Order: sequence, then C-alpha cells, then structure tokens
Amino acid sequence: MSLRKRLLLILGGTFIVLWSLAALWLLGDLRREVTVALDERLASSARMVAGLLEQLPQPLPSHNSSPLNAVELGLQGGLMCQVRSLRGEVLVRTPNMPQATLAEYGEGFHEVSIGDERWRSFTLKRKHLWVTTADRVDERETLQSAILIAAALPVALALLGSLVLIWFGIGRGLSPLQTLRSVLAQRDAEDLQPVQVPRLPKDLQPLVTTLNQLFARIAAALNRERRFTNDAAHELRTPLTAVKIHLQVAQMSSGDVAQKALQQAETAVDRMQSGLEQLLLLARVESAQDFEKDGQVSAQSLARDALADLIAAPGYQRIEVVNELTSEVAVAVPASLAVASLRNLLDNALRYSPADCPVELYMAVENQRLLLRVRDAGAGLSAADIEQAKQRFWRTASTPSGSGLGLAIVQAVTERYGGELRLQAAPSGGLDALLYFPLSAAR
Repeated sequence: MSLRKRLLLILGGTFIVLWSLAALWLLGDLRREVTVALDERLASSARMVAGLLEQLPQPLPSHNSSPLNAVELGLQGGLMCQVRSLRGEVLVRTPNMPQATLAEYGEGFHEVSIGDERWRSFTLKRKHLWVTTADRVDERETLQSAILIAAALPVALALLGSLVLIWFGIGRGLSPLQTLRSVLAQRDAEDLQPVQVPRLPKDLQPLVTTLNQLFARIAAALNRERRFTNDAAHELRTPLTAVKIHLQVAQMSSGDVAQKALQQAETAVDRMQSGLEQLLLLARVESAQDFEKDGQVSAQSLARDALADLIAAPGYQRIEVVNELTSEVAVAVPASLAVASLRNLLDNALRYSPADCPVELYMAVENQRLLLRVRDAGAGLSAADIEQAKQRFWRTASTPSGSGLGLAIVQAVTERYGGELRLQAAPSGGLDALLYFPLSAAR
C-alpha cells in the first residue's frame, strides 16, 4: 500500500468516525428538539383554542352543528382539535378530527391508536371544557425525517468534501518526497555529493541529513578502498620487482652468488609481508571494523606483549623500561591495536637509533591518561619532518628501509579511540614519541 493511500485510510477513517459520532449526537439531539417543539405546538394550540372559546358568545354549538375549521379556531395547518363538555359532549371539532373521544385519557400528552392510525394528543381542562389538540404520529415522523435529512445532507457532503481535500492535501504534502525521489533517481551512481533539495520541509530535513551522512560514509569507504588499492600497488611493486630480479640472478648463477640472491629474495619477501600486514592493519583501523572483541588491556600487559613481539628484532636487548605506574591501570583501547601501536614506536626507535645506544620506554599516568614515551638516541627529526612523519609511506632519506606505515597506524588508532601521538625532540638528542591512551573507566 502506498504512503498516500495509507495516510488517506488513517486520516479518512478518523474523520469518518469522528464526523459520524458527532452527526449521530447532533441528529439525536435535533430529533429530541423537534419532538419537544411539536409537543409544545400542541400545548400552545390547546391553550389558544381554550382562550378563543372563552371569548365566544354562549352557548357553544353542539356536535350537530357544522364543525369549525382550523382557521376559525386559529390553528396551524396539520393540527386537529376537539372540544368537549365536562359531561362528554363534543362541542367543537375540526373536520379531520376522529369521532373518538380523546379527552378520556386525561390531561397532558398521550399517544393513542384509533383504528389504523396513531395520534399524539394534548388535553387541557379549562373550567367547564376539555380542549384536546392532536396530530398524526406518521405526519410527525415524516416531518422529523425531512428535518433530519436536511440536517444530515450537509454533514455528508462536508465529509465527502473533506475526504477529497484530504486526498489532494496528502498529495500536495508528499510532493517534497516525490521531488527527493526524482533528485535521487537522476543522480549518477558515483555521485556521492550531498543532496540539495530547495524549500525542503523541516520534517524531511533530518532524512536528507541522514542520507548525506550515509553518502559521506560511503564516499569515505570508497576512498579507503581506493587508497588501499593504490597503497598496496605502491608497496608491492618494489619488493616484487626485487624478488623477481634476485630469483633470476639465482637461476643464472650457482654457488655463493645464487645463495646470496636467494637470501636477498627472502629479505624482499619478508619486507613485502611486513608491509602488507601494516597496510591491512591500517585499513582495518580506518574502517568501521569492530575491535571491541579484543578486549581492553592493562598497561603492564601492553608493554609486555609489545616487547614479546620484538624479541626477534635486532637490538631488542637495548630497550630499557622505566615503569612509574603505582597501580594496575587499563587503557580504553582494544588490546591488539594498543600493542601494535607501542610495537611500531619501539621498532622505529630501534631502527633509527645507533646500535650501541639504548631505547627507553617510559610508563606513567599523566592527566588521567596513560603515557607511553619511547625515546631514542638517533639523529632526530627536524620540525618539518615531524609534521610529515605521521603520513603514510613517509621515510627519512637516510633510512629508506621499512614500510613507512608505523606512525600512520599509531595516529589512526589514537584518532579512533581518543588518544594522542606527539613527536618532539629529546632533551639529549634523538626523538621522543609520546603516546597517550585514555584510561578505562573500570580500573
């Protein structure tokens, strides 16, 4: 069912129910008022006839005289009258009045049946006379039906007109949706720019805002996919070329030369594997993938796992840990990402510092955040290099090894989980990499 028909059904049904209840109440009240008005007409006519008869000269004509008509008695059309003496003798009556005596039912209003006809009568006792006025029930019902129909017809027409207006009003109200649908239908599949619809109602603005947010997320996902594809092609091109060249050298050589070529090919494969792992991890961090299943990790476990991953790295023994944590603290970052971030900082420090210089890992709590400071004794970075160091695939000119993704991964992790990565010159030369992680609420 279309939205327009659904709204018409709901609004139209509501209008029909409400108007029907109101009409039934009004028509019922009108029917009672008409009945009261007709009865009041009978009573007023009886009093009027009694007053006129009292002014006529006596004696009044007997029932053998010619009957008086309604005009002579001052009655309205359709009313009948009978005047009796207290002894029961009919003194005056209208021609259409039945021969039966109606006064015998007593004073007040009564409904009586005379033959096949039903009568509504009112009897008034005035001194020596009984004055009875009456009209036929079927004529009263005909009059009531005509009044009710006259009153109900405008209600029915108004209800029908309301339904028609509701139908066109709903169509007019839904026209912005049709405009939005047309705008979306005309868009190119690759057009992810925000939707712009002029004169959009306030009720639809949240929908368009949500659509634009969805387009923005899709555009970001496509950009990540394109960037991953470009980065993978960029990162794999050189190692694959090196592997191919070394394998060709190994095929054309023998002895130590072939062995050396195979070792160099293996080194290129290791470099390619490491680069791919880093690239995939960066793509996962920048995407909407859920890492919460990895759980949170304590600061001590974080340092221990990161050092364990580097146990096979050259110069691992040079890492010195300075732990100023006085209690067990946990960080609000998934364990796998926190460990990978610290491992990348330590690996960079080992890679870029001299072989005979230590690398310091300092751990403390600062401003309700865990501080992990990795300090090396290398050549350090200039202010311009520090600004670029967090970009992907950035390497120093003096040390071209590595994938250039380590700091980019750490930066992506801190941005996603509210941390901070700060690079600055060490006091004694070298570089300080300060990694801040927010503490977990449940410590």
